[in-house]
Amino acid sequence: MDKVPDSFRKLLDLSIAELHTLYKAGDLSPVQVSDALFDAIAADGGRINAFCVLDRDGALSMAKAAEQRYQRQASLGPLDGVPVSIKDLIDLQGWPTRRGSLLTAGQPPANRDAPSTGLLRRAGAVLFGKTTTSEFGWAAHSESPYTGITHNPRAPGKSAGGSSAGAAAQVAMGWGPLALGSDAGGSIRIPASYCGLVGFKPTFGAIPLGPQSAFAEFAHLGPITRTVEDCRLAMQVLAAPDPLDPHSLYARLGVVGPAQPVLGYVLDAGEGTTLDPAIAHAMENLVESLRRQGYSIRNLRFDWTALAEDFWNIWQNRIFESFVDTVSVQRALLEPRLQTLFEAGAALDSTTLARSRSRLRSASALLAQNFTEIDLLLTPASPAGAPDIGTFCPVGHPLHDRIAQTLNWPLANPYAFPFNLTQQPALAMPLDFTAAKLPFGLQIVGRKYHDDAVLDFASLIANTHFHKETAYA
Repeated sequence: MDKVPDSFRKLLDLSIAELHTLYKAGDLSPVQVSDALFDAIAADGGRINAFCVLDRDGALSMAKAAEQRYQRQASLGPLDGVPVSIKDLIDLQGWPTRRGSLLTAGQPPANRDAPSTGLLRRAGAVLFGKTTTSEFGWAAHSESPYTGITHNPRAPGKSAGGSSAGAAAQVAMGWGPLALGSDAGGSIRIPASYCGLVGFKPTFGAIPLGPQSAFAEFAHLGPITRTVEDCRLAMQVLAAPDPLDPHSLYARLGVVGPAQPVLGYVLDAGEGTTLDPAIAHAMENLVESLRRQGYSIRNLRFDWTALAEDFWNIWQNRIFESFVDTVSVQRALLEPRLQTLFEAGAALDSTTLARSRSRLRSASALLAQNFTEIDLLLTPASPAGAPDIGTFCPVGHPLHDRIAQTLNWPLANPYAFPFNLTQQPALAMPLDFTAAKLPFGLQIVGRKYHDDAVLDFASLIANTHFHKETAYA
């Protein structure tokens, strides 16, 4: 953003609440913010590569409509006039949904909004672009055959994470305070951790998801923001039921937690966790500080690295399910790694899958039992800072060769996927920096439907346990 004037930087630094306040007072226009946003993106010259679709004219039209509403004192709420991007796995009426793939080339634009994008549109958000994703969201990396490499603004040469790669890169660059991402195994929390942001996977069904995919019972939609409070404001709009997602019809959010929750924390996630010593040190410091404040804290251990093998069997099977009705000439358009995983998923026998499902059920039940004794669980959001582009873990990782051969990226991120199995709310937020100055995140996990308890505790951490760092390159 070096070429962006200081006046534009100031506009793009503003939080959702600050934008809303200035809009209401008539001291700032959504049109000014939209112009500054697109000028900043243009000044980057495609270096970060966070977007696969940008629509300046459409965004300007939405911004003008929002400006007129504020002039009439008829604001639609906290996101009215606020720039918001959409991950390119989610439909937005009139825009293509390419899913990071060459397979979708030539498909017509979406003929209707997904439930989530419809909520944003009706809330007056300025929907200005679609962000990059790994192909069909299969991996926690920041590349696809359709868009190429998305770069991490905080760490040149490093991955932005995935699959919500462009969403995290966009917010880290300051191109709008909010991006809508999705998370079926860490795809919001991992890139948020790598890019020094807040990424929230709310309780399953909190944000309506439709149409359903092969990963439906794992997949959560959620916001990526710079601050916890921006995340909270986004959830005020996004957490609403929709008949296209039956699970959203029964979500019981807003449960109030105790004033001083009982905490658990996990550093050891099994053999091969390979937690960066700097992250372990920062986590221990946080836990000790919380103990001094009177919190009851329990040190827990789970063998999530072993569980990653079972999760990966299910993941490969769902990839097979996703493309089972395609023909070979269509699958040839997928990147070679995704073709390999399709074939691996097709080859999995029913006994292997049954045993994996059984172990995952048992592990989920054990995790739920622990939440009868604790209110919140603290873990690292990722075991290390962002790896090099094109990789899932550092070269020195003891399981590096195995991960590279099998493509089992959850094995490199064992703290994320368990909470897709249990469908609990989990939030990643910046805590500290490693010796290499790479951002990393703290993960806060709550009981199912206790999303507000997670956000409340995250606000406490944000206000008392780390100083504010700029998230921009």
